[in-house]
Amino acid sequence: MNDKPSIDNKSATESHIWRAISDWDLNEELESSLADSIQSTFDSLDQKALIYKGKHPELGLKQMCRHIARKPDDLPSHIKRFYLAMQTRSIAQVEGALVDIIIILRFHGKSLSERLIKESLPLLGQEKVEVFTSIVNDKTVNAVLNMDVSFSVLVNGNSLPATFKRKEVS
Repeated sequence: MNDKPSIDNKSATESHIWRAISDWDLNEELESSLADSIQSTFDSLDQKALIYKGKHPELGLKQMCRHIARKPDDLPSHIKRFYLAMQTRSIAQVEGALVDIIIILRFHGKSLSERLIKESLPLLGQEKVEVFTSIVNDKTVNAVLNMDVSFSVLVNGNSLPATFKRKEVS
């Protein structure tokens, strides 16, 4: 008897991963971290909500950063990335997400930027929140380049318009 689910068996094909590889003989790999990575990719792409509801937010965050690198103007993806970074409690990723959101909004959506900055207070602390708030209020987007932008997809992915030049950090 074959224990492997088939495509015809709908109860065994509930996830995208089974639909994609049901005919392959990969039983030991399906229990590995590679399977988690594949499943988290499908989970993050399928979700319409801004808050990730999967088992692997770290993998979802990596996938969202890749998606943003491909489509840098996709604002909902930037917001999803921010919330994934908050879920993983990664200070550097939250800072990078905020930098990218400030850049992508370019003085528009001030209330959205301010709300996200306030939500990051427990993780970033008062000093960094004040820096981000002053950048948004003073409309000095180039000031983000004086910050640590190592986790900014837009700055490091060279997706910035020509008006934004990265300054050398001394």
